[in-house]
Amino acid sequence: MKECKFLNKLIRGVTLRGIFIAILINVFFAGLIFVYYTMLYSQTQEAIMESGKISAISSAEQIDKFLSTGIDTIKLASYTIDNMIRDGRSQEEIQDYLLNQSVAVINITSGESPGLYGVINGEYLDGTGWTPSVSYVPESRPWYIEARANLGQVAVVNPYLDLDSQTIMIALSKTLCDTKSVVSMDFSMDKLQKITEEIAAQNEGEMEIILDGSYKVVAHSDKSEVGKCYLDGGNSFGTKMVKELRTMGSDSFTMRYGENEYMVHIVPVANEWMCISVVNATDALFRLRSLWMATVIAITVSVTILISLLSVTNRKNRIAAQLTENLSQAESDIREKENRIGEISRVAFSDGLTGVGSKAAFNQYIENFARGIEGDTESYAAVMVDANGLKYINDNFGHASGDKYLCGCCKAICETYKHSPVFRIGGDEFAVVLTGKDYENRAELLKEIEETFEKSFAQEDKEPWECYSAAVGMAEYREGDTGIGQVLRRADKEMYRAKEAFKKVHGRYR
Repeated sequence: MKECKFLNKLIRGVTLRGIFIAILINVFFAGLIFVYYTMLYSQTQEAIMESGKISAISSAEQIDKFLSTGIDTIKLASYTIDNMIRDGRSQEEIQDYLLNQSVAVINITSGESPGLYGVINGEYLDGTGWTPSVSYVPESRPWYIEARANLGQVAVVNPYLDLDSQTIMIALSKTLCDTKSVVSMDFSMDKLQKITEEIAAQNEGEMEIILDGSYKVVAHSDKSEVGKCYLDGGNSFGTKMVKELRTMGSDSFTMRYGENEYMVHIVPVANEWMCISVVNATDALFRLRSLWMATVIAITVSVTILISLLSVTNRKNRIAAQLTENLSQAESDIREKENRIGEISRVAFSDGLTGVGSKAAFNQYIENFARGIEGDTESYAAVMVDANGLKYINDNFGHASGDKYLCGCCKAICETYKHSPVFRIGGDEFAVVLTGKDYENRAELLKEIEETFEKSFAQEDKEPWECYSAAVGMAEYREGDTGIGQVLRRADKEMYRAKEAFKKVHGRYR
């Protein structure tokens, strides 16, 4: 009986005004949380996608750098053989050149390539020591056909399985001056496989994939996927991803496979290849959705309690105090979410090794600069810096020492250009954009950084990775320049001139 009386009293105490206020509070907080949840969800998706983009770009840059070794070798060999053909050298002399150069190629590529071969003056010549069978017709091979189809350019032939070594290989080939002769070399894909595995290992839950123009897997962080063609149909993850890729026509997209949600980013590389980074965003997005559901439940419970309180008393001060408390909590949640978003952006735009701006941050800065958002766009200069001998340090003392060497070079750059943004745009490359005070003192600062590296390199009481050295090039904005890209390219050329001057004095390595 007492419980019935209490219930009746409670029901009578709920006024229409109290219910109306409770509904308004419910709608207000639900709307507020929904808006900021939507913003946080979008920012998280963008941050995850940016992480995948950075990995794909890093993978593409390493692939281009890897292929450039073979491409440069082919260009040098074709230049020499062109001169030998023009000079009327005998086939025996050309064969001797291929044999000798193949030994150099093995050393240059650390055994990734067995050497040079080709069709010269209508005859097949081989510097790798391989003797073809009588039925072997070189003019029918892809390396010969692709080179003839790309006159004047180095052709990158799609991967194939070498039956002798059971290794996935590619061929790089180039047509010679008579337009019929072709020189070529094979390149092992083991290095590309290592690149995908290393990048994937740096980011938990990420897949790194390299596809050729026919959507065949050239390299994959999961080695068992290598050699599969993702156009063969079926219900595999790779097949669904390629379908989405061809349907969307975009370099970034999201897709669902099974119970998981993935974010995919593609970067094209040579010969219609694609570097693809796939990030499993299921856990991160699930946590956000769980937070949203918990918030909705909390709001519902809170409003229910508020209605109960309003039914007991309709005091305005109690309502005002509750509103103030809830508003304060909402603002605190918003600040916390904004800080979390800022942290995600900071990590995505900061180089993990040196702490300076990343390649993604550099691209954003250049875009803002071109739009007039950053600095004085008519009084600026660009500085390009390339660390000397990083490969020597890595090969002889390990990558940990190489990382220390890069950090030391970066520190010298930052200490010289204290008022300008510094970016790491490649494995051993840095870029600085000078405005304001650093621009006014650009000549003195250039001399200072060059002297800093010269003194450091000359130290005899330090370990090799503590004797920092780098080639530095600077270029200023000139009237008539169409954008900062021209200034950066001139600075890059000046840097390469400095690097060549260093090599003439000290050699390629220490």
